[in-house]
Amino acid sequence: MPPLISVVLPTYNRAPTLERAIESVLNQTFTDFELIIVDDGSTDETRLILGKYAGLSNVRLTASSRRGCAAARNIGIRLSQGCYIAFQDSDDEWIPDKLAKAVAALENTGPETGVFYSDMLRICTDGSFTGFKSPDVKPGVLVDESTLDYHVSNIGIQSAVIKRQCLEETGYFDEALPRFIDLEMFIRLSDKFRFVHCKEALTKYYAGEGISTDRQALVTARRHLLNKYHSRLKRQKHHLAKQYLLLALAMKQNGEKYGSLVFVMKALLTSPGHAGIRSEVFEAMRQRGQNLAARGRI
Repeated sequence: MPPLISVVLPTYNRAPTLERAIESVLNQTFTDFELIIVDDGSTDETRLILGKYAGLSNVRLTASSRRGCAAARNIGIRLSQGCYIAFQDSDDEWIPDKLAKAVAALENTGPETGVFYSDMLRICTDGSFTGFKSPDVKPGVLVDESTLDYHVSNIGIQSAVIKRQCLEETGYFDEALPRFIDLEMFIRLSDKFRFVHCKEALTKYYAGEGISTDRQALVTARRHLLNKYHSRLKRQKHHLAKQYLLLALAMKQNGEKYGSLVFVMKALLTSPGHAGIRSEVFEAMRQRGQNLAARGRI
């Protein structure tokens, strides 16, 4: 019989942390799983690390040319056999009973339920840690009115276990995205299925360098999400305006000052009557004025 859970672990040049991530999967108290590790074109010592696990019956190793995290995860899904799919990142760590609690939570649910996820611990570079709480998901909701950002923001894919049939129905990861890959998939899943939220920290998320610190990737991803969900965002003008502001901030951080200003103004024109949007626009303009004054431009 195929394993109950397939764990997909993509990796790219993470040799120093890869073994920790793998061992945290192999040390799960729930043992009916397969671990599929996808090397996305690493050029460091990754191959040597993976060689230690080549003989294990429940570990499958595969390699591809560098295509990005979304493509690597999709490769792993296509190779998997389990009725549940879990995802681990190559620099993070699971608590030993993470899979056991996920299976217990999902096993007696009906077809309306598709995803288990938990809170996380964020481990800082100095070794300190803070709680990383995930939102409660309401099916079919795109934007959280309290933040005006996407409702499923701050759910870690490394904390999730997803029913295979749900992934097949909603589709795999969007390979056009260099960031927010998890968020975009969770949007599609939450449109159709219930999520089970475990408010225990079952995953340790380690902060550090990676795609999440790539400013150009942030701009590309924000723009892609804006275009992909534009028709839904524009139903509530302040939702669309907030995404314009988030794209403007990403562009500013990436040094695209004039492009950033264009989207700040688009935000104001889109939702001039929303107090929160208006306040953020004026703050962005105030900061821009201070920067210009500091440089002797005004």
